[in-house]
Amino acid sequence: MKKLPRIYKPLIAACTAMATMLAAPAVSAQTDYPNKPVSLVVPFAPGGSTDIFGRLIAQHYFKDKGANAIVENVPGAGGNIGAARVARAAPDGHTLEIGAMSTHAMNGSLYTSLNFGPMEDFVPIAMLAQAINVIAVKPSFPAQTFQELIEYVRAHPGEVNYSSGGIGTHNHLTLALLEERAGLEMVHIPYKGGGPAVTALLQGEVDMFAGGASLLLRHAEPGNVRLIAVTESTPSELVPGVPSASDIVPDFVVTNWYGVFGPKGMDPELVKAINAEINRIVALPDVAERLSGMGMVPNPVSPEKLAEILDQDHQLWSKTIESLDISNH
Repeated sequence: MKKLPRIYKPLIAACTAMATMLAAPAVSAQTDYPNKPVSLVVPFAPGGSTDIFGRLIAQHYFKDKGANAIVENVPGAGGNIGAARVARAAPDGHTLEIGAMSTHAMNGSLYTSLNFGPMEDFVPIAMLAQAINVIAVKPSFPAQTFQELIEYVRAHPGEVNYSSGGIGTHNHLTLALLEERAGLEMVHIPYKGGGPAVTALLQGEVDMFAGGASLLLRHAEPGNVRLIAVTESTPSELVPGVPSASDIVPDFVVTNWYGVFGPKGMDPELVKAINAEINRIVALPDVAERLSGMGMVPNPVSPEKLAEILDQDHQLWSKTIESLDISNH
């Protein structure tokens, strides 16, 4: 092969430099992010757990870069309206969803007429925290332990009832799954929201409720409800002395978590950068303390691990929803 004339060497060097310059925006885009206000879309009404998460994140989000993060509440249809807005956004990281596992792992099976894919149209970015899920009974309920609860319900089919925040909510599906896995028969009484469902338990209108520790801890301390089991695979320090339901029903494990999602097509490097920032924020002492008071446990994971967790939950709930023939629309 002939050597190139010396005159071509500066030209080759110039072309190489140009190629480097053309490739640079992909890197500088990460360096410059965020370069405009970031919209943190909360697909639920103000005041709930996702809203609190959104405002905690907004306070700290890339503040070293002078970022301006704004929480936007876009409630409706079990989180679907807000989620759809994020799915249609540009994948540049400036529109993100502060969402829940239920919005993505459950809603695709619960709502049959969605114009977006809760699983397909998003990239999981970061887990905010895992919510400790507790099964509670009214103080006068005969069973004192989860083992006794199972035995009592089996001995009284169709006589024990439970409340939920509505058909297809996490409260409902948790105990519907318990019925299926433990061979029980109970009566489901849906209410319009988790608050009214807990009130029904406090007033003795229903026997049982399954929900976040944040909803139940303050009522358990004065003895207005009795916490009988957590639905995670292991007990939690947030509810000391309360065993895991899986000790009695091994194939019954239910988790609930909150996370950050973006529209599909986001640059993987940008996803990693946002993941690192979210993990940094939830580890801040004041944020961690606030989460603990909400019955939440920080659980920082990589985007890849979060995608794996989401897929497992989606498989569980899509099969459960189909087998129970539950649908909202």
